[in-house]
Amino acid sequence: MDIDNVWEKIKKNFKEGAALSVEKIEEYSKIGKLKIEEFAAKKKIERNCIDIGERVFDLTESKKGKEITDDLLIKKAIDTIRSLNEELLDISKKIKAIADDTRKSRSRPADGTDFEGV
Repeated sequence: MDIDNVWEKIKKNFKEGAALSVEKIEEYSKIGKLKIEEFAAKKKIERNCIDIGERVFDLTESKKGKEITDDLLIKKAIDTIRSLNEELLDISKKIKAIADDTRKSRSRPADGTDFEGV
């Protein structure tokens, strides 16, 4: 084995490893940002649920329990929760897409050829 050939293989493997590391860092960065958005949306849902609970309690205590479904605060909080749940679904889809894209790109060789050499 030629020493130059060994060094070329080492350089090639090092470059491939570095490229994979950069890919993973980018993937985890994107997913991390989306997880922060997901956490914020969940906290907003929690806050709206607390608001609904407080309002329902107040209406019940004031003997206006029958008006719960007509209360504007409750309707607004429910609409907000529905919207945030849709946002959570979108975030989950984005996270899955990032993970899928990374898996797909890892299955392709760095030189752009497919596995059969075509």
